[in-house]
Amino acid sequence: MIEEDSAYWGRCAEALELALEATPFYEAWRGLDLGSKASMAQRYAALPSLTKADIRAHFPQGFVPAGVDFESEVKSGRISYVSTSGSTSDQVTLFWSQAWWEQSERASWVLNAHLRRVAEGDHREAVLASPRCVGPYRPGETLPVGDRTLGRLLFLNQTINPGNWTAAEMRRMLGELAEFRPVVLEADPFYLAALAAFAKDHGLTAYQPDVITFTYSFPAKVFLNVIRQAFDAPLVSSHGSTETGYVFMECEHGRMHQNTESCHVDFVPIETRASGAVLGHLLVTPFRHPVQRFVRFDIGDLAEQASDQPCPCGHREGIALERIVGRASDVTVTRGGHRMMVADVDEAVAAVPEVRGFQIAQSSSGDLRVRLCLAPRAGGAARLRVQRLLEGTYGFPVVAEAVSMLEHEPSGKVRLARRADG
Repeated sequence: MIEEDSAYWGRCAEALELALEATPFYEAWRGLDLGSKASMAQRYAALPSLTKADIRAHFPQGFVPAGVDFESEVKSGRISYVSTSGSTSDQVTLFWSQAWWEQSERASWVLNAHLRRVAEGDHREAVLASPRCVGPYRPGETLPVGDRTLGRLLFLNQTINPGNWTAAEMRRMLGELAEFRPVVLEADPFYLAALAAFAKDHGLTAYQPDVITFTYSFPAKVFLNVIRQAFDAPLVSSHGSTETGYVFMECEHGRMHQNTESCHVDFVPIETRASGAVLGHLLVTPFRHPVQRFVRFDIGDLAEQASDQPCPCGHREGIALERIVGRASDVTVTRGGHRMMVADVDEAVAAVPEVRGFQIAQSSSGDLRVRLCLAPRAGGAARLRVQRLLEGTYGFPVVAEAVSMLEHEPSGKVRLARRADG
């Protein structure tokens, strides 16, 4: 709980008032503002949500406050244009500020004890993710390690989808990790799981960083189970977006805490689940971007809010989540009409230890097809066990097939679930 007169609510007021008073897109929202008679939380809650469609339709001028010369900022190099990765075919173009992003990232480090101990801003960090999401990339070329080392950062990967990696590439990446000796390894869990599986299957020792942080895509248990077979560093999930910066960071006790230094979050409940957890949307207002103003941006992900019980880590400010459960566009349904989040499917599938990855697709009639990446020599028993588990969960027919690799989006990320209408 945060006191109404705190510095946090001051940042919230600054962001809201600059948007409503001086930013063109929000002119239509001004009549909905409850004004000074209401609390800041009430003022935010009374407003609509901002969508990617809104940004596409009104960028750039609609989100630049009066008096800000974004063209000069772009010419100076302090700001650039960037397109988001668009895992669900909903790319948007934004203004990118490296300084703003780094400030948001550093503010998130204090929320985890492991990162507080080792992340100093000049520490060595290796990055393993899709080259279309991060780092230098020239399609068709293999960049030498010098071209992939930018200051304190080493970008390991040059290939879209780890299913396309060769043994030589994976040995190269393991070797570069050992030579670079990063303090932090930042990874898309989909990509790191594939590298960990290769190391395990070939009896290779992976260099152990002090901390592994996950970003870019959903940290599925099926991936984490494989990663833990090759890496013993603390695993820490972060959550955010190009539009909003770093929004949540997992503490050492497993809760996701709001980065109150860098953003405001409205949690909009949808339902109380059978477990008692409250499921809801996340609407994010980032603070102090030098050019653009986004208010109550629908980040597209669903989450379960944590109970009111204080977290053992001692952090009290802002919203705490038990977990991110997946994208709203990736929800499937049971025969009884209950929502199945990506996290729910993952919980079921992860109970079969031979599974190293999955993708589930639901037809308009409700039937499901599951693609499974399995450990070597897993056999048909693992596939059939997954099939029966999911049939019991969904109440619909399920067909499971073993595949050598998961399908990727244009960004290089993977969607773990989809419906015929999504």
